[in-house]
Amino acid sequence: MTLPIAGWYPDPQDPSRTRWWDGARWGQLAPAPQLATAAAPVYEAPLRPPAPSEYRQQSAWNDEPVLRGRKARIAKDRATRAANPFGYAGLVLALIAFLFNVFAIPGILGIVFGAIGLARAGQLTGSRITGFGVSLAAIILGLAASGAFLARAAQLLG
Repeated sequence: MTLPIAGWYPDPQDPSRTRWWDGARWGQLAPAPQLATAAAPVYEAPLRPPAPSEYRQQSAWNDEPVLRGRKARIAKDRATRAANPFGYAGLVLALIAFLFNVFAIPGILGIVFGAIGLARAGQLTGSRITGFGVSLAAIILGLAASGAFLARAAQLLG
């Protein structure tokens, strides 16, 4: 008959406690386990990618309050200037071309900056604000201002 190797085993008289077996006979009892209330385990939430933006509410995009009316237009204008400054600069230059069109320079610059803004808007396709409309308006107004300059120059010269 083979006996188990030495180690701690459940006590034959009290299975809730353990006793030392030295290989031939039982030894002393292990200290009684202290009944302590175990703290509730803390579970961490698994990391998940954020939901696509079309499923989030407007207030979930950022911690800023939802703006309405004039404040919303001002905030959108600032975001457009930050996202696509070339389109916005082209629009300003094209508008200046209607007032002070000396040698058609502001109108031409409005067209150039508007074209750069359109290219930049194409790169920002996934963004909410791309500045596409502002850039397109800059090109149209720049062409109109340049056309008006050419018409006035033709009247003066011929």
